[in-house]
Amino acid sequence: MEFREAQCCGLPIKQASVEAWLYMASRILALAGSRGLPLLTLCNGCNTSLREAAHVLKTRPEIKEKMKEALREEGIALERMPKVRHTIEVLYDDVGVERIKQAATRSLKGLKVAAYYGCHLVRPRHYPRPVDPENPVKMEEIIEALGGSTGDYPDKLGCCGAMVLSFSAETAVKIAASKLKTISEMGFDLIVTSCPYCFEMLDSKQEVAKSISGEEFESIPVMYLTQLIGLCMGFKPEELGLYLNMSPVDEVLEKLGVS
Repeated sequence: MEFREAQCCGLPIKQASVEAWLYMASRILALAGSRGLPLLTLCNGCNTSLREAAHVLKTRPEIKEKMKEALREEGIALERMPKVRHTIEVLYDDVGVERIKQAATRSLKGLKVAAYYGCHLVRPRHYPRPVDPENPVKMEEIIEALGGSTGDYPDKLGCCGAMVLSFSAETAVKIAASKLKTISEMGFDLIVTSCPYCFEMLDSKQEVAKSISGEEFESIPVMYLTQLIGLCMGFKPEELGLYLNMSPVDEVLEKLGVS
């Protein structure tokens, strides 16, 4: 169900105002809770923001009362707390690896895929995370079930650079360049992520990352996990929005025999 009443989760302004962040996140939680529905987040940052806000509201009753009073001015009741879910959780825990495997009509055999989780999926760790923060394997198991190979690489759980983009664009793209160079040099054919922030940094900023960082590396295709699963299920590239990807995804399509 589309959630039109929702606004920004507040994470981008958390460093400027913790109270404003908590209000924005609490507002989304309250609206979803009033519907009696769980929240599905596509973005790692949104997932972290809403889970942390829910944790604060649960463990700090005095702060919860303050948020309830503020939301009351909008006519919003903060009563029921919805369950916050992430795309990877739904695919792995709810749908299940075996059902995904059975739905596939195309194999990833011959493709070495780097699973990039993004730092907000594994940190902070003082409340439940969608994946094991020490050793996440859910994306790898999905990739392998679809016939692909995968593997570890240095700084696998590090930041993509997106969160410092507004403070220092140069630093942000250098972080992305370092990660892209490492993954490319380790022989991966494709990077798969689930987070829009990570996707933007790794997919659309490869050329500027080379230019600013001075690093030389082979451009590498980047896809969302959902796009990769869709390809294996027989969806056409245009149905998956692959024409919007700025990295060389045609290389993957060619290897998979997709026209």
